[in-house]
Amino acid sequence: MTSDGGVKLRRAIEKQKIVHIEKLIVAVSASGPFLQKITNFVDTVIYNNYRDATFFVPNDNTISEIDIISARTTRAFIAGSNVNLESFSIDQCLIDRLPPTLPKMTKLKILSIRRCMLTVLRLDMFVENQNLNYLDLSSNQIRQLIPITGRPTKTLSIGKLYLVGNLLERLDMALFVAMPLLSELYITNNRIVTLDVSAPVALPNLSDLYLGYNKIVSLDLRNLTLPKLESFSFGHNALTRMPILPRPLPKFNYISLFANNLIQLDMTYFRPYPNLQRIYINSNQITTVRASSPVRLPVVYLGLSDNKITTFNITGWGMPNITLLDLDGNRLTVVPSVFERYSKVVLVMNRNPLSCNALSPFKDRLKNDQLQKEQRPLSMVCTTTSSFAVDETIKVCCDK
Repeated sequence: MTSDGGVKLRRAIEKQKIVHIEKLIVAVSASGPFLQKITNFVDTVIYNNYRDATFFVPNDNTISEIDIISARTTRAFIAGSNVNLESFSIDQCLIDRLPPTLPKMTKLKILSIRRCMLTVLRLDMFVENQNLNYLDLSSNQIRQLIPITGRPTKTLSIGKLYLVGNLLERLDMALFVAMPLLSELYITNNRIVTLDVSAPVALPNLSDLYLGYNKIVSLDLRNLTLPKLESFSFGHNALTRMPILPRPLPKFNYISLFANNLIQLDMTYFRPYPNLQRIYINSNQITTVRASSPVRLPVVYLGLSDNKITTFNITGWGMPNITLLDLDGNRLTVVPSVFERYSKVVLVMNRNPLSCNALSPFKDRLKNDQLQKEQRPLSMVCTTTSSFAVDETIKVCCDK
């Protein structure tokens, strides 16, 4: 670009749909004037490594997408008035605040600033970006979320918000009242201890709520209205009781509470959710599973592996759609009587202290893998005290 590079680049662009430049040497900057020179020839620009302190998009540039994969020395992003840029992403940078020129990018739909140095998220910054649907600020150092202030009628167009891997310690869900289009919210891998809903909030389009890998001890979401919620993931927190969820949840079909500190499970908890199909409560401290009153559940998959279950009582609860019941890694000494009611269910019982006498009545189900309990080739040594053959090639490891 310092001599006849511009001519060569233009000729290459005229002949090829995609042009890869191994190394670009420019007189001033690889953004700014350079982008203005090539704006008539390309729609998308991707930088594998950007080395300047500032990234500048000049006024009226017509490029629609800019991606910067690594910008380890870049501290600022500045954009002039722009009605063409729809997607901007920058990764691995030193930017510590949202660009003040964001309102000038009126057609921006996607904004991603990842693995940088942001510390505060001010929602006021996005009020003028009414086309912005996707916002990813993951792996920054965000400690504070500041709601829209002084503009009660203003709402944001953000539909997908990712704040994964930041430093948040408190979260008030009332903050998101200004996002009526929000459909996916990921705030995992933070340091959240307290999660509140300080005022009644309706999020009419939220379908996926992921709050895992935090430090939350209790959860009460009764002040939320979530008519389209489908998936709720709350794994790797510190719950000792089941979360209090809003009602009704007519589309709710997936819940994950793995790696908490729950000690008991009453299946009547799930009665209000008529479309719940997948339940994951693995790696807790649960000792007892029962139903305190009769309940019929639409569950297809129930995962309770790596707990401390000694009692699994299905009296009073029905799961006519169940296809997989995972009780791997518990302390059961008898096979739950699920086959009598659900002839097609697959029951996983590996790593339970089951005796050979408890397993031998289920030889046919062990043979066809409908009951799974440490099946091994006949020649392989078991880690248990005994075993018995289920056919000419396979044995089941069990205790005397």
